[in-house]
Amino acid sequence: MDIKLTVGLISFSGVIIGALLQYIFTKHIENMRHLRDLKSNAYRDYLKCVCENALLKYGKISNENNVLQSKIADAKSRICLYGSNDAIESFSTFEKLGATLNTDKQQEAFTNMVAIMRKDSGSIICQHNENLQIVLFGYHKQSG
Repeated sequence: MDIKLTVGLISFSGVIIGALLQYIFTKHIENMRHLRDLKSNAYRDYLKCVCENALLKYGKISNENNVLQSKIADAKSRICLYGSNDAIESFSTFEKLGATLNTDKQQEAFTNMVAIMRKDSGSIICQHNENLQIVLFGYHKQSG
C-alpha cells in the first residue's frame, strides 16, 4: 500500500510541477511578445512621425505641427523605455545629426537606425542597408 501511495504522490507531483512549468514558460513568452510589440509600435510611430515631419515646412507654426511634435515626443519616450541599447545608440546618432533627412549622412544614419529597429523587432536582418535606403528614399547612392 505504501508503494501505491508513493507512486500516486509522485505522479500527482509530476502533473503539478509540469503544469506550473508550463504556466511559467507561457507567461515568459507572453511577456517577451508584449515587450517586442511595444518596441515595434514605438519604432513604427517614431519613423512615421519623422517621415511626416520631413513633409512639413520648417518654421511654420501650426496645430498640425504641434500635434506631430507631441507624437514624436511620445514615440521617443517609448523607444527610450523599451528599445535595445543598439537602437538607442543609432537613434542618438541620428538625433546628433539633426534628426532630419536632408543630407546623405542623415539619411545613412536614419537607414542604419531602421535596420537596427527591424532587427530589434524580430524581423529578418537586411543584408545590405543600401536596399533599405532605396526603399526609404527611392534612389541608390553611388559609391566612390
